[in-house]
Amino acid sequence: MGSIEKHWVRFLEKGDEPSFSLIYNMLVDDLFSYGMSLGFEEETCKDAIQDTFFKLYTSRNSLKHVENITAYLFKSYKHRLIDIAANNTKREPLDHRVESFTTDVTILDDLIDMETTEMIKKKVTSLLSCLTENQQEVVYLKYMIGLQHKEIAEMLDIQEESARKILHRAMEKLRKSVKFLFFC
Repeated sequence: MGSIEKHWVRFLEKGDEPSFSLIYNMLVDDLFSYGMSLGFEEETCKDAIQDTFFKLYTSRNSLKHVENITAYLFKSYKHRLIDIAANNTKREPLDHRVESFTTDVTILDDLIDMETTEMIKKKVTSLLSCLTENQQEVVYLKYMIGLQHKEIAEMLDIQEESARKILHRAMEKLRKSVKFLFFC
């Protein structure tokens, strides 16, 4: 059982607020990045995080069935973002926002000069653009957030084997594309 799950059990069983705070602190940045990658505005992402954790805190007693808190929070967060977007349909249609998953690759500029950084960013962005949006999301969740196949499957409401296949196909596409992109 991982650290987050141990804190989750403590929070469920004893209402341990320091454990709840640790869960929040361990996941807040990843949740925020995920929301931004889905194309939502910064304030919407922040509001959805607060709403998600508030609901988690207040409904603790009815969540004893939740074993994987990380997957549960990412899924709840995504649903909350969609709910907020549905209430704000004046700005942008919901379909566009949910279907436009993007990733922004960041590299420490202190380690690599600006020109090299831009070149690498363009190549990675180009590589990722050859993937479907579903593949991009799975790659992001696996390698940027660090979720396991089971957690990704739970979050996206698919079978674990489907998550593995999507990731495998994405990696195959990337391998083929990287040969062309980096060695031309």
